[in-house]
Amino acid sequence: MGQVNHVSVEIQASYHTLNELTRDTKHIWLVCHGYGQLSEHFIGHFDELDAETHHVIALQGLSKFYLPGHRQVGASWMTKEDRAVELTNQQAYFSSVMSVALDRREVADYQIHLLGFSQGVSAICRLAAHLQLPLASLILWAGSFPPELQASDFSFLSGEEKIYGVLGDNDRYFDTDLYAIEMEKVAIATGIDPELIPYQGAHELNPQVLNSIVSKF
Repeated sequence: MGQVNHVSVEIQASYHTLNELTRDTKHIWLVCHGYGQLSEHFIGHFDELDAETHHVIALQGLSKFYLPGHRQVGASWMTKEDRAVELTNQQAYFSSVMSVALDRREVADYQIHLLGFSQGVSAICRLAAHLQLPLASLILWAGSFPPELQASDFSFLSGEEKIYGVLGDNDRYFDTDLYAIEMEKVAIATGIDPELIPYQGAHELNPQVLNSIVSKF
């Protein structure tokens, strides 16, 4: 078997935004899509947010591939292959996006909301631990908590943040008991008990449920 070698390269990676970031903006969202999705489509789930006060930044997994049928393209946040390197690359991407997207603005001037769907749950939790932003809310929608994260990674939290665990009753990957285990991992790591939000639906981001969460802000 050959030896694995690594080389550093400079690449360009994309993300999408919705609504302008202005003096009227009160809420900034960082959102991570699910496996096989793209940020340009995922960001459409947030069209109903008030455009004057909500600015959305949709990040995208660095690995793209053809979906079955070889016509449409999807993205993945990472795989188990070369895991440590992929995590490092992911962190660099998160840092770069925030640096460019905020353009020297102070995050303390806004309410920061993080949302991850499916595979994006792990990604958004890693983003939270890496960037250590002052959060208003963390929304974890039908996905798994990263196994490597622990309480020390979330010591920056004040305990006043809101964490929501969202799951449809017809989700093809999780049942209620299995998702409760994931939310217990979140509680242990963050010191905050997630508010569980069940709804009637499948493994998808439901706009009515999202709006109900936003109404809590």
